[in-house]
Amino acid sequence: MIWYYIKETISSLFKSKLASLLIISTTAIAIVFVTFSIGLVIFSKIINSNLKDNIQISLFVSDSSNETQIKQIENNLDKNIYVASKTFVSKDEALKIMKEKTGQDFSSVLEANPLPAMFQVKLVADSVNPSTIEPIINNLKKINGIEDVVYDYTLTLKVLNYINESKKVIYIISFILVLLSIYLVYSNNRLLLSSRLNQYTAMKLVGAKLSTIKIPIILNGIFMGILSAIICIIFYFIIEKFLVQIYAAQFIKEETYYIVGLISAIGIVLGFLGSYLSTLKVSLKVNKSNRI
Repeated sequence: MIWYYIKETISSLFKSKLASLLIISTTAIAIVFVTFSIGLVIFSKIINSNLKDNIQISLFVSDSSNETQIKQIENNLDKNIYVASKTFVSKDEALKIMKEKTGQDFSSVLEANPLPAMFQVKLVADSVNPSTIEPIINNLKKINGIEDVVYDYTLTLKVLNYINESKKVIYIISFILVLLSIYLVYSNNRLLLSSRLNQYTAMKLVGAKLSTIKIPIILNGIFMGILSAIICIIFYFIIEKFLVQIYAAQFIKEETYYIVGLISAIGIVLGFLGSYLSTLKVSLKVNKSNRI
């Protein structure tokens, strides 16, 4: 019986070569987009976190503030749920940093150090988005002893918005391709069932089990899903070789087994769904209207 299932599956695949090629190609593209969608979710979280972690806010302390007031500012920042970390930079340290960046010493020209002490603050990554950033900044400005707040997050937020918008497009394309792939497998198997109507009718009349008709059709869909997955895996390894030096590609390389497993699972699921749906109306009842 197993040999019969295998023979019928292979026969179905080669009986409609053009349709099978179209299904395998479409399913392969669908697998690529679905895998890319999942990868995009993972990588976008990493990129979002890295970008948000790099947003730094400088809180300039008033020159009139003494050590007690500076300590009070520090306590306020510790209590702020949006502040992930803080670093205090004294006036002398600020001057030293300026010397390192500019390569010039202004202390011989200036009678006093004009640079203010400041706190360099980084926010909790999950709290950073276009709707919350302004209220957070305004709250920091209200801290007693803070003279000015300097920040530059506009570009970062734009990049984050572009990433989120691109995810929506990828999701839509992936969804459409998944439906198309399932529909093509479904349609091909329905045509296959119709073309073998006389054979299946004879099998019903001699008492064949329903599984004898259904299983080869389902296996045919799964087999095409596996072939599509194999094509995607081959392309994956080819692309990985070219991108192995890139950080993101290095991350992908570390997750090779997971990605290969994911691609295989998606291919099998897409093939199974299309073929399974096509057999739902199949029954052992002999239909005189030339329908399976």
